[in-house]
Amino acid sequence: MDADAIKQAEQISGGQKKAGASQIDEMAKAVHGAADELQDQMPKAAEFVHAAASRLEQGAGALRDRSIEDLMSGFNDFARKEPLAFFGGALLAGFAISRFLKSSTERSR
Repeated sequence: MDADAIKQAEQISGGQKKAGASQIDEMAKAVHGAADELQDQMPKAAEFVHAAASRLEQGAGALRDRSIEDLMSGFNDFARKEPLAFFGGALLAGFAISRFLKSSTERSR
């Protein structure tokens, strides 16, 4: 691959990283909102959900600041070392995405 093609690929991936980080930030807001709804009935669960939203915010920051190669390497290492946490994170991500999509649909109405 020539240098121009590599530079163009880096520019495209940089834009995609920024867009992805923004979407993760929006998901984190939705997860914080879900935690706020849980606060009265299940304060311990709300605390856990807020912590998960904070981790999403940290992930968005990492996505903005780190290279694609670094991110993939870290992701693979985590999945190998902590398969249960990885699975739990996948479940939480599914919950967060569903909340985000629900809130996006409600805003468009």
